[in-house]
Amino acid sequence: MNKRSMIVMCVVIFVPLICYFLVKAYSEKALVMPGHYIADTIVEVTDHGKQTFDTVWHVIPDFTLTNQLGQKVSLQDAKGKIIVADFFFTHCPSFCPTLTRNMQHLQQMFLTNDTIVQFVSFSVDPERDSVPVLKEYADRFGVLHHNWWMLTGSKDSIYTLAERDFKVAAMDSGHQNFVHTDRMVLLDKDRFVRGYYNGQDTADMARLAGDIVLLTLEKKKNEKRNLFNRE
Repeated sequence: MNKRSMIVMCVVIFVPLICYFLVKAYSEKALVMPGHYIADTIVEVTDHGKQTFDTVWHVIPDFTLTNQLGQKVSLQDAKGKIIVADFFFTHCPSFCPTLTRNMQHLQQMFLTNDTIVQFVSFSVDPERDSVPVLKEYADRFGVLHHNWWMLTGSKDSIYTLAERDFKVAAMDSGHQNFVHTDRMVLLDKDRFVRGYYNGQDTADMARLAGDIVLLTLEKKKNEKRNLFNRE
């Protein structure tokens, strides 16, 4: 990623924040948040004789896997954080290094707010990607370990997460039942999928950075957010 692209990404991060303060006085709904993905079902609701339909969105389930430091971690360890996830393997000859570099750029951009975002990279070749291999790979790309997990574990559990829960499509890699995708996935604090992004595309990476900022401004249901309240 060149200097110009980095400037574009930085602008995209701060523009939504500035817009938020501009529109706050006029409309609570003027700021368009990232949409939801993966509907589990549609529920019919009757309220005072009026029928409406409500979408039940898919929640990414918790998991326990091992990170590059040999620690067992789960989504509960990232409670309250926005999640940016991708799927890779360390000996990938194609786009995985690009995904990792772009994720590393994102980590650097949010370094001053590292309690807001958790970066998660699932190895789709956990048999070869042992803890020492993941650690060496992470160090090579300048990964900061405290809020970026590179995970290994049971292949079945990782592939179930990839295919059933994150809904990332496998690409033709010459191997049957082999997840190989360049998409990054954005989860909000409630573990709903809020976006898919091409991890090789500069414009999509800028959009992802902007969507992270927007999700930090999002209010929970029935909760009034006041960014000026320091209590």
